[in-house]
Amino acid sequence: SSPGGPSLGGTLRPCDTAAMHALRIPWFSAVILHFRSLTGGLEEQIVSVQPLIVVVKDFATHSECLELLRLIELCHGKEMPECHEQRSRLHKKGNETVGEKKRPWRNSTSFTLELNGELDGAVDALVRRSHLLARHPITYGEGVQVASYHAGDYYEFHHDSLMRRATVLLYLTDVPEGDGGETIFPLVRAPNIPDDASAPLPPAVVATPKEKRDFEKSDFKVRHMEEMAPYCDSDFYLKIRPQAGTAIMFFSYRPDYSQDSYAIHGACPLKRGHKAIFQRWMRFEENSLIEKSSQVVREARTLWGYKRLLQPGNFSETTTTRLALKAARDLPTGAGDNGQKILRSIGDEMPPELSVGAVVAVVAASGVITLTADS
Repeated sequence: SSPGGPSLGGTLRPCDTAAMHALRIPWFSAVILHFRSLTGGLEEQIVSVQPLIVVVKDFATHSECLELLRLIELCHGKEMPECHEQRSRLHKKGNETVGEKKRPWRNSTSFTLELNGELDGAVDALVRRSHLLARHPITYGEGVQVASYHAGDYYEFHHDSLMRRATVLLYLTDVPEGDGGETIFPLVRAPNIPDDASAPLPPAVVATPKEKRDFEKSDFKVRHMEEMAPYCDSDFYLKIRPQAGTAIMFFSYRPDYSQDSYAIHGACPLKRGHKAIFQRWMRFEENSLIEKSSQVVREARTLWGYKRLLQPGNFSETTTTRLALKAARDLPTGAGDNGQKILRSIGDEMPPELSVGAVVAVVAASGVITLTADS
């Protein structure tokens, strides 16, 4: 088998991301790394390098989980106009089937919030926290969705939609061990499985790479996917059991912006109880709905972090300005006139609040003048 679990029919390149080269380790299968998060000191556990999968326990409080569960109950009762309930389209269409049993690819229920619905206290806090975890601009996120699973519900193997760089899943409910509902990555070994252990089942996914063209955004073509249930029953593959308050984040793209085929995953069939997950997708492009939304939403999203910024100093009042002008005057004959002309023309065109650092950088780049700490 290839690094990172069962191969994709031996057709895809092995794990070779920049992150792994930087770490100088070919693969993690029995090692879990722990880091401190930007999100209030929470601990991030890296359980896989390719795909990069991070687990964060206590990502949300018990009360935050309960508040989201309350909101989807309001949505189900049509008491929350900014929330929309939808039974999976893959279930309704009926022609999206798996294997010989001809059953639906997915049969869960989704609750999708409009942008103004995301400003609810608990939801807004979790959205911001998710973007801090992913180190991703908050305006580059899809609308919040909560997926609800009941006994018998599942989501077969799939790769998240194109342009979704990363996915944050937050479990809102506990599912006891043995009751199913795990998030499974069928192309990644569980942490306790040795690298040289043979997979007990055939490759879950068979795919071939394809020559990427300008109009194509996918780097591989899936030829065949096995039914998920046998892989969920095995302890060989990486599975994460739902625990209320625990979040997982995984990246569907490598650092070189190519799709990571090993990020294929699924939701194991739920045998008993109720599973609910908060979902936030981090995209490569900005959410176009934000600029069309209300002023309240635009201020809450596009201006997030604005108060943390320190305004640049006035161009005419800085010591650096005087040093730059003095240096231009002191240039050797033949260069000073040109250097001073550049400084004057740039100064005439730049807004007064912009720092002179940009001016010095441009002038230095022109080859006319270079300032050092001794200037």
